[in-house]
Amino acid sequence: MKTFFLFLISLFFLNGIGHAEEMTVSNEKELQMALENLSDHDVIVMKEGIYKGTLTIDKSITIKGETGATLVGPNQGNVITINADDVTIENLQIEGSGSQNAGIHVNGNRSVIKNNKLYNVFHGIVLKNSYGHQIEGNVITSFQDEKFHKGHGVYLIEAPQTIVSNNYIYQSNDGIYLSYSNLCLLTGNQIIKTRYGIHLMDSEDVGITQNQLINNRNGLMIMQSLRLTIKENLLYENKTLEGAGLFLFDTFDSTISANIFKKNNKGIYFENGKRNEISFNEFIENDKGIELGKTSENNQIYLNNFFNNIQQVITDQDNVNSFNRDGYGNYWDDQTHIDLGLGNDSLNGTSEPEDRFLIETVAYAYKSGDVFYHLTADEPYLQIFSGSPAVRLWNAIEQFTAIPSKQFIIDEYPLQEPIVIERSQILEGNGNMHEEMDFVDGCLFAGFLSISFFTLWKLRRTKHESA
Repeated sequence: MKTFFLFLISLFFLNGIGHAEEMTVSNEKELQMALENLSDHDVIVMKEGIYKGTLTIDKSITIKGETGATLVGPNQGNVITINADDVTIENLQIEGSGSQNAGIHVNGNRSVIKNNKLYNVFHGIVLKNSYGHQIEGNVITSFQDEKFHKGHGVYLIEAPQTIVSNNYIYQSNDGIYLSYSNLCLLTGNQIIKTRYGIHLMDSEDVGITQNQLINNRNGLMIMQSLRLTIKENLLYENKTLEGAGLFLFDTFDSTISANIFKKNNKGIYFENGKRNEISFNEFIENDKGIELGKTSENNQIYLNNFFNNIQQVITDQDNVNSFNRDGYGNYWDDQTHIDLGLGNDSLNGTSEPEDRFLIETVAYAYKSGDVFYHLTADEPYLQIFSGSPAVRLWNAIEQFTAIPSKQFIIDEYPLQEPIVIERSQILEGNGNMHEEMDFVDGCLFAGFLSISFFTLWKLRRTKHESA
Protein backbone atom coordinates (compact mmCIF):
# COMPACT_ATOMS: atom_id res chain seq x y z
CA MET A 1 0.00 0.00 0.00
CA LYS A 2 2.81 2.38 0.88
CA THR A 3 4.53 1.61 -2.42
CA PHE A 4 1.33 2.34 -4.35
CA PHE A 5 0.88 5.65 -2.48
CA LEU A 6 4.44 6.72 -3.36
CA PHE A 7 3.78 5.77 -6.98
CA LEU A 8 0.74 8.07 -7.11
CA ILE A 9 2.72 10.96 -5.63
CA SER A 10 5.52 10.42 -8.17
CA LEU A 11 3.03 10.26 -11.04
CA PHE A 12 1.39 13.53 -9.92
CA PHE A 13 4.78 15.22 -9.56
CA LEU A 14 5.99 14.10 -13.00
CA ASN A 15 2.73 15.12 -14.61
CA GLY A 16 3.13 18.60 -13.18
CA ILE A 17 6.60 18.91 -14.60
CA GLY A 18 5.43 17.86 -18.07
CA HIS A 19 2.54 20.34 -18.20
CA ALA A 20 2.90 22.79 -21.11
CA GLU A 21 1.85 26.41 -20.84
CA GLU A 22 -0.10 27.95 -23.72
CA MET A 23 0.04 31.65 -24.57
CA THR A 24 -2.14 33.41 -27.17
CA VAL A 25 -0.67 36.44 -28.96
CA SER A 26 -2.20 38.97 -31.34
CA ASN A 27 0.71 41.21 -32.46
CA GLU A 28 4.45 41.23 -33.07
CA LYS A 29 5.37 42.58 -29.63
CA GLU A 30 3.42 39.90 -27.79
CA LEU A 31 4.92 37.26 -30.07
CA GLN A 32 8.50 38.31 -29.31
CA MET A 33 7.76 38.48 -25.56
CA ALA A 34 6.33 34.97 -25.68
CA LEU A 35 9.45 33.66 -27.44
CA GLU A 36 11.64 35.19 -24.73
CA ASN A 37 9.62 34.07 -21.72
CA LEU A 38 8.22 30.65 -22.53
CA SER A 39 10.00 27.42 -21.62
CA ASP A 40 10.58 24.18 -23.49
CA HIS A 41 7.39 22.37 -24.55
CA ASP A 42 5.22 25.48 -24.21
CA VAL A 43 2.80 26.55 -26.95
CA ILE A 44 2.26 29.90 -28.69
CA VAL A 45 -1.06 30.43 -30.47
CA MET A 46 -1.01 33.24 -33.03
CA LYS A 47 -4.42 34.82 -33.58
CA GLU A 48 -5.60 35.87 -37.02
CA GLY A 49 -3.69 38.82 -38.42
CA ILE A 50 -0.48 39.95 -40.10
CA TYR A 51 2.73 39.75 -38.08
CA LYS A 52 5.72 41.53 -39.60
CA GLY A 53 9.30 40.51 -38.92
CA THR A 54 11.37 37.36 -38.49
CA LEU A 55 11.50 34.72 -35.76
CA THR A 56 14.47 32.89 -34.25
CA ILE A 57 13.48 29.89 -32.14
CA ASP A 58 15.97 28.62 -29.58
CA LYS A 59 13.58 26.58 -27.40
CA SER A 60 11.64 23.37 -27.96
CA ILE A 61 8.24 24.99 -28.39
CA THR A 62 5.17 24.79 -30.63
CA ILE A 63 3.85 27.73 -32.64
CA LYS A 64 0.34 27.30 -34.01
CA GLY A 65 -1.62 29.79 -36.05
CA GLU A 66 -5.32 30.36 -36.08
CA THR A 67 -6.83 30.64 -39.56
CA GLY A 68 -5.45 33.77 -41.20
CA ALA A 69 -2.31 34.10 -39.07
CA THR A 70 0.37 35.40 -41.46
CA LEU A 71 4.04 36.05 -40.79
CA VAL A 72 5.56 38.46 -43.33
CA GLY A 73 9.32 38.79 -43.46
CA PRO A 74 11.25 41.89 -44.61
CA ASN A 75 12.46 40.19 -47.84
CA GLN A 76 15.82 39.66 -46.16
CA GLY A 77 17.15 36.53 -44.48
CA ASN A 78 15.05 33.58 -43.32
CA VAL A 79 11.56 34.33 -42.09
CA ILE A 80 11.77 31.63 -39.38
CA THR A 81 15.06 30.15 -38.15
CA ILE A 82 14.87 27.10 -35.88
CA ASN A 83 17.96 26.30 -33.83
CA ALA A 84 16.37 24.12 -31.13
CA ASP A 85 15.32 20.48 -31.25
CA ASP A 86 11.68 19.34 -31.17
CA VAL A 87 10.05 22.49 -32.55
CA THR A 88 6.62 22.45 -34.21
CA ILE A 89 5.39 25.09 -36.68
CA GLU A 90 1.75 24.61 -37.64
CA ASN A 91 -0.96 26.38 -39.64
CA LEU A 92 0.88 29.60 -40.50
CA GLN A 93 1.12 31.53 -43.73
CA ILE A 94 4.73 32.59 -44.25
CA GLU A 95 5.99 35.11 -46.80
CA GLY A 96 8.90 37.41 -47.60
CA SER A 97 12.29 35.69 -47.37
CA GLY A 98 15.50 37.08 -48.78
CA SER A 99 16.45 36.33 -52.37
CA GLN A 100 18.60 33.33 -51.32
CA ASN A 101 16.90 32.40 -48.04
CA ALA A 102 14.04 30.29 -46.78
CA GLY A 103 10.60 30.64 -45.34
CA ILE A 104 11.65 28.17 -42.62
CA HIS A 105 15.30 27.22 -42.04
CA VAL A 106 15.82 24.34 -39.61
CA ASN A 107 19.11 23.57 -37.83
CA GLY A 108 17.69 21.58 -34.90
CA ASN A 109 16.56 17.96 -34.89
CA ARG A 110 13.09 16.38 -35.00
CA SER A 111 11.11 19.40 -36.15
CA VAL A 112 7.47 19.12 -37.21
CA ILE A 113 6.42 21.52 -39.98
CA LYS A 114 2.81 20.93 -40.99
CA ASN A 115 -0.19 22.53 -42.62
CA ASN A 116 1.59 25.79 -43.44
CA LYS A 117 1.42 27.94 -46.58
CA LEU A 118 4.71 29.37 -47.82
CA TYR A 119 4.55 31.97 -50.60
CA ASN A 120 6.96 34.55 -52.01
CA VAL A 121 10.05 32.86 -50.57
CA PHE A 122 13.21 31.54 -52.22
CA HIS A 123 13.33 28.09 -50.59
CA GLY A 124 10.21 26.99 -48.80
CA ILE A 125 11.70 24.78 -46.05
CA VAL A 126 15.42 24.04 -45.56
CA LEU A 127 16.55 21.20 -43.27
CA LYS A 128 20.30 21.19 -42.74
CA ASN A 129 22.71 19.00 -40.77
CA SER A 130 19.93 17.56 -38.64
CA TYR A 131 17.67 14.50 -38.55
CA GLY A 132 14.25 13.08 -37.84
CA HIS A 133 11.91 15.73 -39.25
CA GLN A 134 8.27 15.52 -40.28
CA ILE A 135 7.22 17.85 -43.12
CA GLU A 136 3.52 17.34 -43.79
CA GLY A 137 0.57 18.98 -45.51
CA ASN A 138 2.23 22.23 -46.53
CA VAL A 139 1.53 24.35 -49.62
CA ILE A 140 4.77 25.76 -51.02
CA THR A 141 5.74 27.93 -53.97
CA SER A 142 8.72 30.20 -54.69
CA PHE A 143 8.88 33.78 -55.93
CA GLN A 144 6.35 34.51 -58.65
CA ASP A 145 8.12 37.65 -59.87
CA GLU A 146 10.25 36.61 -62.86
CA LYS A 147 13.10 38.94 -61.87
CA PHE A 148 13.87 36.65 -58.91
CA HIS A 149 15.38 33.17 -59.13
CA LYS A 150 13.36 30.35 -57.67
CA GLY A 151 14.56 28.05 -54.90
CA HIS A 152 13.40 24.58 -53.88
CA GLY A 153 10.15 23.70 -52.16
CA VAL A 154 11.71 21.43 -49.53
CA TYR A 155 15.51 21.25 -49.41
CA LEU A 156 17.23 18.57 -47.31
CA ILE A 157 21.01 18.74 -46.84
CA GLU A 158 22.40 15.95 -44.65
CA ALA A 159 18.99 15.53 -43.03
CA PRO A 160 18.43 11.75 -42.70
CA GLN A 161 15.42 9.93 -41.28
CA THR A 162 13.00 12.60 -42.47
CA ILE A 163 9.43 12.13 -43.72
CA VAL A 164 8.13 14.56 -46.35
CA SER A 165 4.47 13.77 -46.96
CA ASN A 166 1.27 15.13 -48.49
CA ASN A 167 2.68 18.50 -49.51
CA TYR A 168 1.53 20.51 -52.54
CA ILE A 169 4.49 22.20 -54.26
CA TYR A 170 4.34 24.17 -57.51
CA GLN A 171 6.42 26.58 -59.59
CA SER A 172 9.65 26.21 -57.65
CA ASN A 173 13.08 25.21 -58.92
CA ASP A 174 12.98 21.64 -57.57
CA GLY A 175 9.95 20.46 -55.65
CA ILE A 176 11.90 18.35 -53.14
CA TYR A 177 15.70 18.27 -53.25
CA LEU A 178 17.37 15.60 -51.12
CA SER A 179 21.17 15.58 -50.79
CA TYR A 180 23.25 13.24 -48.60
CA SER A 181 20.13 12.28 -46.67
CA ASN A 182 19.65 8.56 -46.02
CA LEU A 183 16.64 6.64 -44.73
CA CYS A 184 14.06 9.23 -45.76
CA LEU A 185 10.50 8.77 -46.98
CA LEU A 186 8.92 11.03 -49.61
CA THR A 187 5.27 10.10 -49.95
CA GLY A 188 1.93 11.47 -51.07
CA ASN A 189 3.28 14.76 -52.41
CA GLN A 190 1.86 16.56 -55.44
CA ILE A 191 4.50 18.52 -57.36
CA ILE A 192 3.65 20.53 -60.47
CA LYS A 193 5.58 22.78 -62.90
CA THR A 194 9.06 22.62 -61.41
CA ARG A 195 12.45 21.82 -62.90
CA TYR A 196 12.72 18.43 -61.16
CA GLY A 197 9.71 17.27 -59.15
CA ILE A 198 11.91 15.24 -56.78
CA HIS A 199 15.69 15.59 -57.04
CA LEU A 200 17.74 13.00 -55.17
CA MET A 201 21.54 12.97 -54.94
CA ASP A 202 24.05 10.87 -53.02
CA SER A 203 21.45 9.24 -50.79
CA GLU A 204 20.72 5.66 -49.76
CA ASP A 205 17.69 3.64 -48.66
CA VAL A 206 15.11 6.27 -49.54
CA GLY A 207 11.44 5.51 -50.24
CA ILE A 208 9.65 7.54 -52.93
CA THR A 209 6.01 6.47 -52.94
CA GLN A 210 2.54 7.62 -54.02
CA ASN A 211 3.65 11.01 -55.32
CA GLN A 212 2.10 12.86 -58.26
CA LEU A 213 4.75 14.52 -60.44
CA ILE A 214 3.14 16.50 -63.25
CA ASN A 215 4.36 18.94 -65.93
CA ASN A 216 7.97 19.09 -64.70
CA ARG A 217 11.13 18.88 -66.78
CA ASN A 218 11.87 15.57 -65.04
CA GLY A 219 9.38 14.07 -62.62
CA LEU A 220 12.13 12.24 -60.70
CA MET A 221 15.81 13.14 -61.08
CA ILE A 222 17.82 10.44 -59.31
CA MET A 223 21.62 10.67 -59.20
CA GLN A 224 24.38 8.68 -57.51
CA SER A 225 22.14 6.84 -55.07
CA LEU A 226 21.66 3.29 -53.80
CA ARG A 227 18.85 0.95 -52.75
CA LEU A 228 15.89 3.18 -53.46
CA THR A 229 12.25 2.10 -53.46
CA ILE A 230 10.27 4.00 -56.12
CA LYS A 231 6.71 2.76 -55.90
CA GLU A 232 3.15 3.75 -56.83
CA ASN A 233 3.99 7.19 -58.21
CA LEU A 234 2.17 8.99 -61.02
CA LEU A 235 4.59 10.60 -63.50
CA TYR A 236 2.51 12.54 -65.99
CA GLU A 237 3.31 14.92 -68.86
CA ASN A 238 6.95 15.60 -68.00
CA LYS A 239 7.58 16.46 -71.63
CA THR A 240 10.56 18.72 -72.29
CA LEU A 241 12.74 17.51 -75.17
CA GLU A 242 15.26 15.71 -72.94
CA GLY A 243 12.94 15.29 -69.96
CA ALA A 244 11.60 12.09 -68.44
CA GLY A 245 9.17 10.77 -65.89
CA LEU A 246 12.18 9.18 -64.17
CA PHE A 247 15.77 10.15 -65.05
CA LEU A 248 18.13 7.75 -63.29
CA PHE A 249 21.90 8.35 -63.35
CA ASP A 250 24.62 6.41 -61.51
CA THR A 251 22.04 4.63 -59.38
CA PHE A 252 22.15 0.96 -58.42
CA ASP A 253 20.25 -1.84 -56.67
CA SER A 254 16.89 -0.05 -56.60
CA THR A 255 13.30 -1.20 -57.02
CA ILE A 256 10.95 0.62 -59.39
CA SER A 257 7.46 -0.85 -59.21
CA ALA A 258 3.72 -0.15 -59.63
CA ASN A 259 4.26 3.32 -61.07
CA ILE A 260 2.32 4.98 -63.88
CA PHE A 261 4.44 6.66 -66.56
CA LYS A 262 2.05 8.50 -68.85
CA LYS A 263 2.50 11.07 -71.65
CA ASN A 264 6.14 11.86 -70.81
CA ASN A 265 8.89 12.41 -73.35
CA LYS A 266 10.60 9.37 -71.84
CA GLY A 267 8.93 7.20 -69.24
CA ILE A 268 12.27 6.15 -67.76
CA TYR A 269 15.75 7.16 -68.89
CA PHE A 270 18.74 5.24 -67.50
CA GLU A 271 22.36 6.28 -67.74
CA ASN A 272 24.81 4.07 -65.86
CA GLY A 273 21.94 2.49 -63.98
CA LYS A 274 22.79 -1.04 -62.88
CA ARG A 275 21.18 -3.96 -61.07
CA ASN A 276 17.80 -2.25 -60.77
CA GLU A 277 14.48 -4.10 -60.83
CA ILE A 278 11.69 -2.58 -62.94
CA SER A 279 8.40 -4.44 -62.57
CA PHE A 280 4.63 -3.98 -62.41
CA ASN A 281 4.76 -0.52 -63.99
CA GLU A 282 2.56 0.91 -66.73
CA PHE A 283 4.08 2.88 -69.60
CA ILE A 284 1.31 4.72 -71.45
CA GLU A 285 1.48 7.14 -74.40
CA ASN A 286 5.08 8.22 -73.85
CA ASP A 287 7.31 9.20 -76.75
CA LYS A 288 9.71 6.55 -75.43
CA GLY A 289 8.65 4.01 -72.82
CA ILE A 290 12.14 3.18 -71.52
CA GLU A 291 15.49 4.37 -72.85
CA LEU A 292 18.58 2.55 -71.60
CA GLY A 293 21.55 4.84 -72.16
CA LYS A 294 25.23 4.10 -71.85
CA THR A 295 26.51 1.52 -69.35
CA SER A 296 23.02 0.64 -68.08
CA GLU A 297 23.38 -3.07 -67.47
CA ASN A 298 22.13 -6.04 -65.46
CA ASN A 299 18.71 -4.48 -64.94
CA GLN A 300 15.68 -6.78 -64.75
CA ILE A 301 12.62 -5.48 -66.63
CA TYR A 302 9.60 -7.76 -66.31
CA LEU A 303 5.83 -7.83 -65.71
CA ASN A 304 5.31 -4.30 -67.03
CA ASN A 305 2.58 -3.09 -69.39
CA PHE A 306 3.50 -1.02 -72.47
CA PHE A 307 0.60 0.79 -74.15
CA ASN A 308 0.65 3.22 -77.10
CA ASN A 309 4.21 4.44 -76.72
CA ILE A 310 5.78 5.76 -79.92
CA GLN A 311 8.90 3.72 -79.08
CA GLN A 312 8.49 1.04 -76.44
CA VAL A 313 12.09 0.40 -75.36
CA ILE A 314 15.38 1.56 -76.87
CA THR A 315 18.91 0.87 -75.71
CA ASP A 316 22.55 1.64 -76.23
CA GLN A 317 24.24 -1.03 -78.33
CA ASP A 318 26.54 -2.35 -75.58
CA ASN A 319 23.97 -2.81 -72.81
CA VAL A 320 22.99 -6.25 -71.56
CA ASN A 321 19.70 -6.37 -69.64
CA SER A 322 17.03 -8.97 -68.99
CA PHE A 323 13.43 -8.43 -70.13
CA ASN A 324 11.98 -11.38 -68.26
CA ARG A 325 12.28 -13.23 -65.00
CA ASP A 326 11.41 -16.85 -64.26
CA GLY A 327 9.71 -17.15 -67.63
CA TYR A 328 7.60 -13.99 -67.31
CA GLY A 329 8.23 -11.06 -69.64
CA ASN A 330 6.25 -7.89 -70.31
CA TYR A 331 3.05 -7.00 -72.11
CA TRP A 332 3.64 -5.10 -75.38
CA ASP A 333 0.55 -3.76 -77.09
CA ASP A 334 2.30 -3.86 -80.49
CA GLN A 335 3.17 -7.54 -80.11
CA THR A 336 1.27 -9.78 -82.53
CA HIS A 337 -0.46 -12.69 -80.82
CA ILE A 338 -1.32 -15.89 -82.67
CA ASP A 339 -3.80 -18.56 -81.57
CA LEU A 340 -2.04 -21.84 -82.35
CA GLY A 341 -4.98 -23.91 -81.15
CA LEU A 342 -2.72 -26.37 -79.37
CA GLY A 343 -4.97 -26.87 -76.37
CA ASN A 344 -2.16 -26.99 -73.84
CA ASP A 345 -3.90 -28.14 -70.66
CA SER A 346 -1.15 -26.73 -68.46
CA LEU A 347 -1.89 -23.21 -69.64
CA ASN A 348 -5.58 -23.01 -68.87
CA GLY A 349 -6.04 -25.77 -66.32
CA THR A 350 -8.70 -27.65 -68.28
CA SER A 351 -8.90 -30.50 -70.81
CA GLU A 352 -12.39 -29.74 -72.08
CA PRO A 353 -12.43 -29.92 -75.90
CA GLU A 354 -14.36 -26.67 -76.30
CA ASP A 355 -11.63 -24.76 -74.42
CA ARG A 356 -8.68 -26.02 -76.42
CA PHE A 357 -8.89 -23.38 -79.11
CA LEU A 358 -9.33 -20.42 -76.72
CA ILE A 359 -5.67 -20.28 -75.71
CA GLU A 360 -3.95 -17.21 -77.14
CA THR A 361 -0.27 -17.98 -77.50
CA VAL A 362 2.56 -15.65 -78.44
CA ALA A 363 4.28 -17.45 -81.29
CA TYR A 364 7.64 -15.73 -80.98
CA ALA A 365 9.63 -13.42 -78.74
CA TYR A 366 9.03 -9.70 -78.76
CA LYS A 367 11.82 -8.04 -80.71
CA SER A 368 12.61 -4.37 -81.18
CA GLY A 369 15.89 -3.16 -82.59
CA ASP A 370 14.60 0.32 -83.34
CA VAL A 371 16.89 1.25 -86.19
CA PHE A 372 15.28 4.69 -86.23
CA TYR A 373 16.56 5.36 -82.69
CA HIS A 374 20.14 4.73 -83.73
CA LEU A 375 19.69 6.91 -86.79
CA THR A 376 18.52 9.81 -84.61
CA ALA A 377 21.51 9.29 -82.32
CA ASP A 378 23.76 9.94 -85.31
CA GLU A 379 21.50 12.53 -86.97
CA PRO A 380 19.46 14.34 -84.27
CA TYR A 381 17.44 16.36 -86.79
CA LEU A 382 15.59 13.15 -87.69
CA GLN A 383 13.74 13.39 -84.34
CA ILE A 384 11.14 15.58 -86.05
CA PHE A 385 9.85 12.37 -87.69
CA SER A 386 9.27 10.58 -84.33
CA GLY A 387 5.77 9.21 -84.22
CA SER A 388 5.16 9.59 -87.93
CA PRO A 389 3.31 6.78 -89.77
CA ALA A 390 6.51 5.87 -91.62
CA VAL A 391 8.46 5.36 -88.37
CA ARG A 392 5.63 3.38 -86.79
CA LEU A 393 5.55 1.12 -89.85
CA TRP A 394 9.32 0.76 -89.75
CA ASN A 395 9.22 -0.28 -86.06
CA ALA A 396 6.51 -2.84 -86.80
CA ILE A 397 8.46 -4.36 -89.70
CA GLU A 398 11.50 -4.76 -87.44
CA GLN A 399 9.67 -7.40 -85.41
CA PHE A 400 9.42 -9.72 -88.41
CA THR A 401 12.41 -8.80 -90.58
CA ALA A 402 16.15 -9.23 -90.06
CA ILE A 403 16.96 -5.55 -90.55
CA PRO A 404 20.60 -4.85 -89.64
CA SER A 405 20.65 -3.08 -86.29
CA LYS A 406 23.21 -2.33 -83.61
CA GLN A 407 21.09 -3.87 -80.89
CA PHE A 408 17.83 -5.76 -80.72
CA ILE A 409 15.78 -5.80 -77.53
CA ILE A 410 14.47 -9.31 -76.94
CA ASP A 411 11.69 -10.32 -74.58
CA GLU A 412 11.61 -14.09 -74.91
CA TYR A 413 8.45 -14.50 -72.84
CA PRO A 414 6.08 -11.65 -73.72
CA LEU A 415 2.73 -11.71 -71.96
CA GLN A 416 -0.44 -12.49 -73.85
CA GLU A 417 -2.55 -10.02 -71.87
CA PRO A 418 -1.82 -6.95 -69.70
CA ILE A 419 -1.14 -7.80 -66.11
CA VAL A 420 -3.39 -6.47 -63.38
CA ILE A 421 -1.36 -4.12 -61.19
CA GLU A 422 -2.60 -3.51 -57.67
CA ARG A 423 -1.96 -0.06 -56.27
CA SER A 424 -3.14 1.92 -53.29
CA GLN A 425 -6.54 3.54 -53.57
CA ILE A 426 -4.93 6.97 -53.21
CA LEU A 427 -2.82 6.62 -56.33
CA GLU A 428 -5.59 5.05 -58.36
CA GLY A 429 -7.89 7.92 -57.46
CA ASN A 430 -5.36 10.67 -58.13
CA GLY A 431 -3.77 8.91 -61.05
CA ASN A 432 -7.07 8.92 -62.85
CA MET A 433 -7.78 12.58 -62.15
CA HIS A 434 -7.71 13.46 -65.83
CA GLU A 435 -10.08 10.62 -66.58
CA GLU A 436 -12.23 11.83 -63.68
CA MET A 437 -12.30 15.29 -65.24
CA ASP A 438 -13.49 13.69 -68.46
CA PHE A 439 -16.10 11.78 -66.48
CA VAL A 440 -17.32 14.97 -64.80
CA ASP A 441 -17.49 16.73 -68.15
CA GLY A 442 -19.43 13.76 -69.52
CA CYS A 443 -21.86 13.90 -66.62
CA LEU A 444 -22.39 17.63 -67.13
CA PHE A 445 -22.99 17.07 -70.82
CA ALA A 446 -25.41 14.23 -70.10
CA GLY A 447 -27.22 16.43 -67.59
CA PHE A 448 -27.42 19.27 -70.07
CA LEU A 449 -28.70 16.87 -72.73
CA SER A 450 -31.34 15.47 -70.36
CA ILE A 451 -32.55 18.96 -69.44
CA SER A 452 -32.73 19.86 -73.12
CA PHE A 453 -34.79 16.77 -73.96
CA PHE A 454 -37.06 17.42 -70.99
CA THR A 455 -37.56 21.06 -72.04
CA LEU A 456 -38.36 20.06 -75.62
CA TRP A 457 -40.75 17.36 -74.41
CA LYS A 458 -42.46 19.82 -72.07
CA LEU A 459 -42.85 22.45 -74.79
CA ARG A 460 -44.18 19.84 -77.20
CA ARG A 461 -46.65 18.57 -74.63
CA THR A 462 -47.79 22.08 -73.80
CA LYS A 463 -48.24 22.84 -77.48
CA HIS A 464 -50.17 19.60 -77.97
CA GLU A 465 -52.47 20.32 -75.00
CA SER A 466 -53.08 23.87 -76.27
CA ALA A 467 -54.09 22.49 -79.65
